[in-house]
Amino acid sequence: MRYLFRIFPEFFRKNLLLPWKVDQNGEIGNPFRGFIRQQLKGVKNMKRIFLWWVPVFVVVAFFGVSSAGERVKLTPDTPDTEIISMNPAEVDPSLLPLDPIENLNVTGTPPENFDLAGWRLGVSGKQVGNPLSFSYEELSNLPMVEKKVLLICPGFFADYAEWEGVPLRVLLERAQVEEYQRIRLVGLDGYETVFTREELEGEKLDLLFLALRVNGETLPPEHGFPVRLVAEDFYGSRWVRWLKEIVVE
Repeated sequence: MRYLFRIFPEFFRKNLLLPWKVDQNGEIGNPFRGFIRQQLKGVKNMKRIFLWWVPVFVVVAFFGVSSAGERVKLTPDTPDTEIISMNPAEVDPSLLPLDPIENLNVTGTPPENFDLAGWRLGVSGKQVGNPLSFSYEELSNLPMVEKKVLLICPGFFADYAEWEGVPLRVLLERAQVEEYQRIRLVGLDGYETVFTREELEGEKLDLLFLALRVNGETLPPEHGFPVRLVAEDFYGSRWVRWLKEIVVE
């Protein structure tokens, strides 16, 4: 019993174990009455709080979700010093003027003694049902897309240009890729990047294409000729240049 007394609330000890009181009319008092009245009062207060706060939470949640899906609209006078600190997946650059090819930033050095006649773009890997190898001419004859895409190298520079190239989805379909865990893209200079299935899930795969032209002209060597990856909504470090191989695993 001592153990029960320790775990029972004070209310039960006072009202269940003590004698019931008799009022002036000779009626036995209900020790639960005050307790019940107090709890009902608390319920009413909770109801008022609930009815007042629910609309507030709904409004906050609605605007929170709405704003989360909206991109920051960049204007033509948005300084580069601001753009280079932004996430390309969170901005809308459609109002920005295109950067001329001669103004596009250059990093790295093109491969020396490059031979276009001997160059091939390979598509291989464990998840490839039909390994492929494209010459420059064969790649140029595949279906292409043309997009204005913003490249951001965080903290350094930003370039906005119109790129034209073959969607990665087209190559994966021709290579009979049904599922994969990651896609690795390798350049002639040894630089490579990896995209996971989660990063390219659903329509996100269409954010990647292999560019052969920029601003209506053949891709210059310093910008990745013969072909470079354009990865919309991803930082510039993922845009592999001088591509030679796509490995699907």
